[in-house]
Amino acid sequence: MTRRVFLILFLFSGLVFGQALSGNWSAKISLLPPPVSLASTEFSLQGKLFDWTFGGKAEFFGTDGWVWQTFTAQGALGPLDSEWTILFGPLAPAFLYALGKTNVTISGLDLTFYSVLLGPNVPPYVFTGGPSGGMVVEGKTKIDDLTLNLVVGFGARKQDFAIVYSGDGTYTKTFPIDPFPGGFEFTYLELSAEGIPFCCGISFDLGFSFTKELGFDSLTATLKSIPLCCGISFDVEVAFETEAKTVNIKPKWEGITGCLTVYGDVKASGAAIQGLELYGWKIRCDLGDCIYAEFLTALNVTKVEEIIGDVFQNNEFEYVKLGFCGAGCCGGQWTLGINLFFKPSGTLFGLSRVLLDASFPIMANLTVDLGLSAQVGAQAGLTVGWTFTF
Repeated sequence: MTRRVFLILFLFSGLVFGQALSGNWSAKISLLPPPVSLASTEFSLQGKLFDWTFGGKAEFFGTDGWVWQTFTAQGALGPLDSEWTILFGPLAPAFLYALGKTNVTISGLDLTFYSVLLGPNVPPYVFTGGPSGGMVVEGKTKIDDLTLNLVVGFGARKQDFAIVYSGDGTYTKTFPIDPFPGGFEFTYLELSAEGIPFCCGISFDLGFSFTKELGFDSLTATLKSIPLCCGISFDVEVAFETEAKTVNIKPKWEGITGCLTVYGDVKASGAAIQGLELYGWKIRCDLGDCIYAEFLTALNVTKVEEIIGDVFQNNEFEYVKLGFCGAGCCGGQWTLGINLFFKPSGTLFGLSRVLLDASFPIMANLTVDLGLSAQVGAQAGLTVGWTFTF
């Protein structure tokens, strides 16, 4: 049945879009642990019809089969630039999520409207808040060197929203707008100003947000381009939120960028500040678009993961991430990512896991991918895959 559906869609797409049809096919095969099996495969097609581009993507995983089906549309209606994404769960089957993004500029004011609809929670697809819908309005304008931003949510918020498929495997789709239960009512407000002049060539950004339910939500202040010497400067960002406080220090020096992030909270008694509770820190240095080194140490793993999400397993508390890239075949680029995870003791240097991802172009329209996951005391996992574009 699935083959028939794809054949019909392909033939229909060819008749409608003619020579404008393009797409790609990617797959991953699991070599270890045995037996050899298909880990995942993905088909996507897109084509132009008048001034609009329409597309679709079907994603299959292991023994679960057809887990995600996405349709997209992008184009213009007069002064409006619009794009839409609609997600279905074929195994329910059910409509899961729809997101529309529309941009328009009026007298120097850039407006973006995000419209979102969320379907009912239908196992094996798990998420919170459905069925519901909402809208986020984002405005931006410039006055000389000062940039003013306004974000207002009506039944939705501009933050990550995840839909999880839980079957033989677990797979997640993440979208930038989170719809809240309750319909299109006022939800939150964000105000920010960028490039406020301070002194000595230093400027600062200031942001504030509050929600209907909680009142104060966050306050962020950033000092930019604080000079040291020898062409070295840095930015300092301090964020106060209801759940945590963070400090980011971003040094800049002759094409080398980096960031020191400190995770913690302020300990207070009434109106008196007694000290800072330190949860952990992260250091990242970027030498280019995809050459970087990142080090994270969590003194309190639970608190750090509340801020950055789940990254550790068992009793891990530290990781090192390295990224490399270079010119590859046929105008492409090879990439290599290495992730090392550590626990307090038990092995050499406490190493507990190694994750490796590599991608190598071998033709103008064909790229080969390799993935390795090795955990101390467990069997390694090895996958090989490809992406073919047409």
